[in-house]
Amino acid sequence: MKKFYFLCVLLIIFSSQYAISQVGINTTSPQETLHVEGTLRVTNTNNTTTTTKLAGTCGQGTVSDILVGENLTLNSNVLSANSGNYGIVDIALPVVVVNQVFDNLELNVGGVNLNKVIFRLNTGVSMNFSLRGIKGGTDGRHIIIYNTSTANMKIDHLMSSNPVNSINDLGSSTQTNGVGTVELVYDGVTKNWLVINIRS
Repeated sequence: MKKFYFLCVLLIIFSSQYAISQVGINTTSPQETLHVEGTLRVTNTNNTTTTTKLAGTCGQGTVSDILVGENLTLNSNVLSANSGNYGIVDIALPVVVVNQVFDNLELNVGGVNLNKVIFRLNTGVSMNFSLRGIKGGTDGRHIIIYNTSTANMKIDHLMSSNPVNSINDLGSSTQTNGVGTVELVYDGVTKNWLVINIRS
């Protein structure tokens, strides 16, 4: 007899799956595919799954995705604020000839170095070099190029072979005198890096 009741319940569940498109818990008039009136508890979540989205609710309680803005980073299931965080990364920059030009320099500013601001260039030698373009600029991306050598680091004004990677020096000094920094922000409208500060 118990088997008969169990089979009846299964038959009702499977047949109602095709007749009802919305299911309600504690409500007789569900407004979504699954509508829960009350609290929700989820336990024993798998924290090893990489999270790519956040979820939130509107005023009516409907769950939807939340976009992560440019000032936040969701990395390895950790949400971090970028503002005020001056992450530093070392970049090997092999200068092999005097006045060597680096065009379309790959710093991975939108990839593995997304949460880095200061890019410490290690040339290994004291020969002057030029930066002509930097890959991966996105609107508002802020970076600081730190020249650690005693050689001069020159900025070539709007000369990249790929215009969207070009650097606009805005008429400021165009090089560091030895050790120094160049601070840049990417302008998504003009599509180039803007030099906002040079310190030697």
